[in-house]
Amino acid sequence: MNLLTEAVVRCVDRGGRETRATLPGVLALLAQDGIMTFSALRTHQRHAWHAFLCQIACLSMVRAGAGEPWTEEAEWREALRGLAPGHPDDAPWCLVTPPDRPALLQPPVPDGIGALRNQVDTPDALDMLVTSRNHDLKRAVMSDAAPDDWLFALVSLQTMEGFLGAGNYGISRMNGGFGSRPALGIAPAGGPGAHWRRDTRRLLALRGTTASSRHYAARDGLALLWLEPWDGTTSLRVERLDEFYVEICRRVRLVDDGGHLSARVGGSRAGRVETTPGGLTGDPWAPVVPDKDGLKVLTMPAGGFTYRRMVGLIWPENGVPAPLQRIDASDDTAGLVLVARALVRGQGKTEGYHERHVPVSQFIKRMTTTATDPAAEAAARRVRLAGAMGRVLKQALLALFQGGPDKIDERDKDANRKAQRFLDRLDDGIDREFFAELGREVEAGEIDPESGEAVLRDWVHHLLRRAEAVLADADKSAPKASRRRLRARVASQAVLHGFARRNQELQPYLLRETKDAA
Repeated sequence: MNLLTEAVVRCVDRGGRETRATLPGVLALLAQDGIMTFSALRTHQRHAWHAFLCQIACLSMVRAGAGEPWTEEAEWREALRGLAPGHPDDAPWCLVTPPDRPALLQPPVPDGIGALRNQVDTPDALDMLVTSRNHDLKRAVMSDAAPDDWLFALVSLQTMEGFLGAGNYGISRMNGGFGSRPALGIAPAGGPGAHWRRDTRRLLALRGTTASSRHYAARDGLALLWLEPWDGTTSLRVERLDEFYVEICRRVRLVDDGGHLSARVGGSRAGRVETTPGGLTGDPWAPVVPDKDGLKVLTMPAGGFTYRRMVGLIWPENGVPAPLQRIDASDDTAGLVLVARALVRGQGKTEGYHERHVPVSQFIKRMTTTATDPAAEAAARRVRLAGAMGRVLKQALLALFQGGPDKIDERDKDANRKAQRFLDRLDDGIDREFFAELGREVEAGEIDPESGEAVLRDWVHHLLRRAEAVLADADKSAPKASRRRLRARVASQAVLHGFARRNQELQPYLLRETKDAA
């Protein structure tokens, strides 16, 4: 199956009609923003596919000396062929070829197909996704898979996978074998094509300008890592590679058994690319965060993209934003969204896929993403205030679950366990509205500082009302001895309001309204 000439990628056009396209046809449609979605693409595969398409587009344009994405399929076909010269049979763009020839994302196997001893019968079993106890998303059920199911699984595995036991090494673009390949970037209004066009153009502009650029080949570096044979014992040195190389991490070959595709997979004694400390390969979608040993690519925790984490990623104090999350002068001012994606990995399991979209309001566009911006200071202040309200609510919940004691026992494990569920509920409510409310404050403050303060003051009172509601729910749902029920309720409410008005962070905003009312 030659992806340059055979239409195997199922997609839905902007008119809602399902169609099929070749790989160059996909790029041509994206250049016209003519695709609404890819029918077979699974949620966790979105960034892998987006990055793959951006990278091969940028690499093709660089080799051809083009400054703008082409809109014609034929031009993309020739450009992709130019990335793999010396292959008149288009083998590097085919899903199945003889094992001594390259195939798409599949390096030649010099020791023969017999060296790949594991057979994989379905694309979801090949994919990087590992589900604990097979609960969330069933594996190995795609028995009637189409070619693009295998294509997306290959892209996901080869460009996103981490370490999975001896002989199963991961990609270079993550911090350690149990890390993740996070993605933060700006998406303009429109469909996948608008996002792809924006990132492809930005990749062209970024080329050779980043701190990591000097580590790669100055010209004619290896761009498609499946072009070279791999016996599993050697690693490629970074200085041999193109800055935007499309990598592979596993020895895998698709096999056609009478019209039914399957895969053969083998182990390796080394990763395909030499490891870089902290995973600092210059991945343009990857934010860099501080570590005790310096800087490293973000490894997403199981909690995902909470508002606290997003504030730290948008306005990092000591880290570095992902190059593609920076707003450029060429970006249209309407409808920008910050898209954050990551699959959290653990030892032999997947701990959840996380995706968050944050509308980029006018206040962020007008400012650079540094921790000293007024918007950054406002965001940090709100994070502190939310944390303060959480600590106040925790004291009130402990008082409730301990039956209104004379002195709260903060080490009470049972009460702390019960309280955590309700603290999470408060935080979830804050999370849902955090950036919209932040935008209101900053935009009001740009017009009149006192108006911005008023918006913030209203929000703090809203936090207190939300904490009151959570405490009331806890009171209704928590079993308590009937003779202490009223005592516990009164004591917890007193703790909530008393601690809130004595808290140094919250006090100025709560007392200010009382004085104004007087």
